[in-house]
Amino acid sequence: MKRTAAAKSPDEDDLKSRLLRATDEILNEQGVENFSLREAARRSGVSHGAPAFHYGDAAGLLTAYAADGFDTLAKLMLRYRAEARPDPKSQLAAAGLAYIDYAIGHRARFQLMFRSDRLKGDEVCLKEAAKRAFEQLQAVVAPFIGSSRTKEQERSIKLLMAWSIVHGFASLVLEGHLAHFQGTAISAAMRLQMSRKLIERFVDGWNAG
Repeated sequence: MKRTAAAKSPDEDDLKSRLLRATDEILNEQGVENFSLREAARRSGVSHGAPAFHYGDAAGLLTAYAADGFDTLAKLMLRYRAEARPDPKSQLAAAGLAYIDYAIGHRARFQLMFRSDRLKGDEVCLKEAAKRAFEQLQAVVAPFIGSSRTKEQERSIKLLMAWSIVHGFASLVLEGHLAHFQGTAISAAMRLQMSRKLIERFVDGWNAG
């Protein structure tokens, strides 16, 4: 079982950072199906019992790793938004591009973040981190939703549509389907151009409506 936490020591923070880095290495090299606490411990240079002491089991460590991924995603969306123009369309495009770039740059982590079968979905750290990332999407979609009198169902549908666009596009790229669709390899510049056009035309459709 996980230890009931008091204040963390610097050594404990370092250990957890090493375990998260080891988790990243294993997932990128071998995939989540071959992940084990024993291998994470070996790569971190700690005893086999150390990961279990802090995280309980493999799902506990993977959940902490996924939570860290959502926090990193939220920070990237904030950075892209800070670098973009302040108008609503540019802000939405920036957040969407950040989402897609994160997914493509961190494939193994991104895919795990949505694997409910491998994570402890009721963990507070995961819920709060996912909420912080989702709040970025909510913020950039809000200007296109309408007044406070808009029906909640309609608001939810627009938010889901925006999420589906960026998540779906990222998934197509990750699985190689976009290259098959185009009939050629997709360069980073082409992917960026397609991403931006997809998001902008999506927003234009909202404005037309």
